[in-house]
Amino acid sequence: MKYTPRIYAKALTESFIGAPSSAHESIIKFFIDAVRRRGDARRMPEIIEAVREIERKKNGGKFIEVTFARHHKKQTLDAFRTLFTKHDDVVFRTEPELTAGVRITVDGEREFDNSASRRIKKLFR
Repeated sequence: MKYTPRIYAKALTESFIGAPSSAHESIIKFFIDAVRRRGDARRMPEIIEAVREIERKKNGGKFIEVTFARHHKKQTLDAFRTLFTKHDDVVFRTEPELTAGVRITVDGEREFDNSASRRIKKLFR
């Protein structure tokens, strides 16, 4: 592999600049063919995530990961989604290890941990 997923993502997003929307599909097909020819098709999920990150930052959004201890109804998830802007990329996960509560991570850096497992660990420190 010659190029990192970030370089591929930057190339793809820049190729859309000034291109009419009718050309977007052909640009994507050409891009996928180019990635395959270079033997990097297995890295496509990383490239897609890098494209999403570039677009998120361009629009002022953040990557929000909301982790629950158990599954929740769609209504609950939709209520959480309204707490963030439309430019934010909100992902919901379930981790039974949390025991109860919720953990919210913003851009992989800032974290609000209101889980029972954190409280229990804090109690026994």
